[in-house]
Amino acid sequence: MVALSGKLSAQDPHFSQYYSNPLYLNPAMTGLDSDVYFGLNYRSQWKSLDVPFEIAQFSMVYPLMERGSQFKHRGGVGMTVYHEMAGEGNNFKTTSYTVSGAYNLFLKADASQMISVGLQGGFISKQVDFNNLTWGSQYDPFIGFDSNIAPSLDLGNERTTFPVIHAGIIWYFDQGKKRMRSGFSGFLGLAASNLNKPDESLLDEPGSESPLPTLYKAHGGLNFRMSHQLTISPNILYMAQHNRQQINAGVYVTYQLAGSAARMNKLKMQLGTWYRFDDAFIVSLGLMTKNMGFGFSYDFNNSSLRRFTGGNGAVEASISYRIVKGKGLRRFSTPLL
Repeated sequence: MVALSGKLSAQDPHFSQYYSNPLYLNPAMTGLDSDVYFGLNYRSQWKSLDVPFEIAQFSMVYPLMERGSQFKHRGGVGMTVYHEMAGEGNNFKTTSYTVSGAYNLFLKADASQMISVGLQGGFISKQVDFNNLTWGSQYDPFIGFDSNIAPSLDLGNERTTFPVIHAGIIWYFDQGKKRMRSGFSGFLGLAASNLNKPDESLLDEPGSESPLPTLYKAHGGLNFRMSHQLTISPNILYMAQHNRQQINAGVYVTYQLAGSAARMNKLKMQLGTWYRFDDAFIVSLGLMTKNMGFGFSYDFNNSSLRRFTGGNGAVEASISYRIVKGKGLRRFSTPLL
């Protein structure tokens, strides 16, 4: 009765390796990768539960180049799909399909400063499998639970599908663009998801509407190229949705491995440490080449929730593959694994 007397709130899915999930973070990032990009992400949360929360996502980006005396990166188009499962027997499922586009505005002729504006749209489908749920009205006082007894309440629809609209903008600068061994770059991004506030209710009755709140994101960071081999990248992410907020702050350290073969393949190792305020400490490890990227991270939960999860946090893995499209173009400086 206490649970039913108030309003229950939830959040959109989130990733610890959010920069390896560019299209989910900010639609404007569709225009910031100069290579054809394919990415796959997987997250499993609270393994101590019989069935942990799981989410998988696939993304791809195709850059748009303008031919001339040299290639000019005008923007990009992309698509992303994610599927989330929760509950015993995976009773609760969410699937999202979106496409995005972004356009780049260069503030300086040498492309050392630019603004990218992105728009994303698609559909989200939410489903509840009522067959594997049990209700108090299905219990017989003599034999206990009886699946042959129909629930005494209207369960509503098993699935609802609704359109979503997201938008974002990013400002980027590269102070050391002409200096390959040192210098720094930075970026600041703003994004808003669910701008149309779609109705996600499973019920059809008047007054049962449940608008999905807009999710606001602000993110930014700096890349300090300490040498040809070492880069330090502090970053921050702030998210707010329906009177709830979340802050991630941390730093990546990227090291270019020595040796002619490693330099030829641009083999780099990356170590990251993060703190999600009032929730978890995060450590990540990455390995990158000019075409491939692998990332692994683990969330060490430090909130009161750890008493119910056996101290287990979340495991997250990412893999990416790139096809170099514009040779000689400098990739946007952010730790995309």
